[in-house]
Amino acid sequence: MVQNKKQTNASYYEVVFRGKPKVVRAFLAGLTLGAGNNSRIFFNFADGVHHEGKAEMLADKVGIRVSDVHAIVDGGTSALLKNLARTIDRETGLAVTSHRRIRSAVMEFTFHAFARKYDDDITGLLNTLPRGLKLNGYKHNVVVDPKAKGVEAYTVAHDYEAKGSGTVSGPIDALIAFRHTLADYPLIEAEDIELKYA
Repeated sequence: MVQNKKQTNASYYEVVFRGKPKVVRAFLAGLTLGAGNNSRIFFNFADGVHHEGKAEMLADKVGIRVSDVHAIVDGGTSALLKNLARTIDRETGLAVTSHRRIRSAVMEFTFHAFARKYDDDITGLLNTLPRGLKLNGYKHNVVVDPKAKGVEAYTVAHDYEAKGSGTVSGPIDALIAFRHTLADYPLIEAEDIELKYA
């Protein structure tokens, strides 16, 4: 991921390349470094962004379809790629097959905790979302069973059990960063991010 740590309300675009992931990554790194851009580039396969359905994935596995690389780029990089589209194809063999503006993004999550401490940690994280992100459809259910107090952690009965689910939505750069934060919480299951196009 080529990026500046600062998150803004900048425009982002999904640009789809036909080519090998390593070649696309190297090309984008060289292009943005050569242009002197302080670019923000994310890759769907590395940053947990959904980009195709089961039919496309199956076609790739059996060799029917040429591999596509989905990159999310900032507005400056998008403009540079649009201006160079024909040159890119002619000089590199890579082809830009799609170029769409991203309006926003959404990610579903679930969690399951067997101790109040972990539930509090997760709830605290969800109550202090980064700027620009919104929590939607949040459900949180806690069951306390004093009879199960002292039972081993890996049994069917637990004295404290919390389950939750919902969606987080907002700007794609902020949501990708938040999804990476969730990786530090093994009790939270984050789905792939879904893009909403302008």
